[in-house]
Amino acid sequence: MRRALRYNRLMSQTGPVDFHCHLDDPCFDADRRQIMDRCFAAGFAKLVTVADAYEERSLAQTLEMIAYHAGVDCTVGAHPHQADHYSAAIEKRILDFLIHARILAIGEVGLDFHYDLSARDKQVEAFCRQVAIASECRLPLVIHSRKAEREVLEILSREKFAQPVVFHCYTGDRAAAAEIIARGYFLSFSGIITFKKAAELREIVASTPLEQMLSETDSPYLSPEPDRGKTNTPLSVVRVVEKIAEIKNIAVNDLQARIIQNVRRLRP
Repeated sequence: MRRALRYNRLMSQTGPVDFHCHLDDPCFDADRRQIMDRCFAAGFAKLVTVADAYEERSLAQTLEMIAYHAGVDCTVGAHPHQADHYSAAIEKRILDFLIHARILAIGEVGLDFHYDLSARDKQVEAFCRQVAIASECRLPLVIHSRKAEREVLEILSREKFAQPVVFHCYTGDRAAAAEIIARGYFLSFSGIITFKKAAELREIVASTPLEQMLSETDSPYLSPEPDRGKTNTPLSVVRVVEKIAEIKNIAVNDLQARIIQNVRRLRP
C-alpha cells in the first residue's frame, strides 16, 4: 500500500486551529484565498480542509489550497452520504491522492443513520474499506457519525484499528462520548456547542479531557451563535475555542496551545 506524505508543521504555537472545514465548497470560490489569508494574518496555527473523493473538482481544489499556503493541510475520504456510489474507481482516487497531498488523515468517513441517504449496508461497506486504507497507510481516521456511534466503535474494534481516531463535529450522547474517551480517541467540537439547546453537548465538552479535544467549524455549515444560519468560515473557530475555554475554565491561549499539541499527536 502506498504511504501518504507527512503533513506540514504547524505555523503558530498558540494560534487557533480549525481542524475540519470544507474550503472546497463552491460558496468560497470568490474569496477562498482571501479567507485563508485572513486566518493566517490573524495568527491561525492550522486549517484542515476536507477533500471529497466523489468530486474531482474537490480534489483539484484541495491540492491548490495546500500548495497556496503551508498552513493548510487536508483529509480525504468518501462520505457516507454517497456510499451507494462507492466503487473501485473512488477508492483509486483516494489512493492516488495520498501520493500527491499532505494528508493528515482519512476522512471524513463513517456512518450516518440520521439522514440515511445511502443504504446502511453500503455505508458499512464503504467505511470498512476506508478503515482498511487508513490502517495500511498508518493514517488517523476522521469520523462522521450521526446516530451511529456504537456501530462505528464496533467496526473499529472488529477491524482492530490501531491509529488515532477523531470524531468530528461530535453530536452523540454522553455514553458514547465516554466510550470514545476511554479508548483514547479525540472529540472535535464545532459551533453547535454555542446553540441554546446544546446543553448536553456542553456537558460533554466539560467532561472531555483537554488532551483529547479539538476545535473546528465544519464551515460553511454550523455558524456559531449569534450568526447561526449564516454561511460559516474558518474564522469563526475563534468563537468555538472561546466557548470551550469558558466551559473548561481555561485561558484561550492555553487551550489553543493544547489543541495544537493534540494535532501533533495525530501524526507524531
